[in-house]
Amino acid sequence: MSILLLCVACGREKPPLEFAPSPSIIEKALIFKLEYQQESLSRQLRLKKPNFIIKKINVTKIEPTIVFNLPTYHLEGTYKVKIKQNTLKNVLIDNTFNLDLQRQSRGKTWRILLKLEGKKPLEYLSYLIH
Repeated sequence: MSILLLCVACGREKPPLEFAPSPSIIEKALIFKLEYQQESLSRQLRLKKPNFIIKKINVTKIEPTIVFNLPTYHLEGTYKVKIKQNTLKNVLIDNTFNLDLQRQSRGKTWRILLKLEGKKPLEYLSYLIH
C-alpha cells in the first residue's frame, strides 16, 4: 500500500516555475505556431508566406506539468503580432495564445507540443524550437 502511495505522489510532481520558458523561447514558439498554421493556407492561395514579428508578450497563466516524463509548461496569454507581406500593408494584430512548451532532458532545448484534436488518449505533435 505504501508503494502505491509513493507512486501516486510521484505522478503529481510538477516542475518548478523557475525553469519555465524564457520570453525569447515563447516568442520563437509563437512564430513557429503562426508559420505552421499559415503554411497550408499560403500554399493553397499561392501566396508568399508572411513574416511575423512578435511584440508585447503577456503571459497570464503558467501551468507546470509532466508530459512524456519531461517538464512541460502550459502557457496562456496575449501578444501583438506584426504581419509583413509584400502584397499587404504591415498589419498589427492583438492576439491570444495557448502553448504547451516542453523542456528537453538536458535543459538546453525546447519543443512545442501541438495537440491532435479529437484523439483519445491525448496525442501530440512535437517540434524543436530553434
